[in-house]
Amino acid sequence: MAAGLLIFTLILYMTNLLLSAGLNYLSYLIVIGGIILGIKNYKDQEEQGFISYGRAFGVGMLTVLFASVIMAIFMYVLYSVIDPGLIEKTLELTRTKMADQHLTDDQVEMALNMSKKFVTPGVIALGTIVAYGFIGAIISLIAAAFMKKDKPVF
Repeated sequence: MAAGLLIFTLILYMTNLLLSAGLNYLSYLIVIGGIILGIKNYKDQEEQGFISYGRAFGVGMLTVLFASVIMAIFMYVLYSVIDPGLIEKTLELTRTKMADQHLTDDQVEMALNMSKKFVTPGVIALGTIVAYGFIGAIISLIAAAFMKKDKPVF
């Protein structure tokens, strides 16, 4: 899952589409696939085809946790080493969106000054873990419900 997310993010970066919110939502398809494959592999290889709901949820969450930490490290390196100007591009996109909402120049500047405090490589990396963790929890809950298979009593 982490490799898929890294490749997808690199493709978006190289095509100058990294800041496109709509395309970034496609990464959740990779998360869904990674969680399902992770639970299925664990169920088949470690549990002889059976898995409880709780164990399936735990496997899904661990899968997301490892992938999100790897992605957070990558995002930190991307924003701090590879392309530090990406932060300015992000702030400029924010400025444009606020101008489209017919805010006054003072309101835009005040919001941008506040945003500058939170648009740092460290905060972006932390946000990556939180975002993938949240969506991963929801997906893991749903996937575990469909993939659980209790061992027969006899």
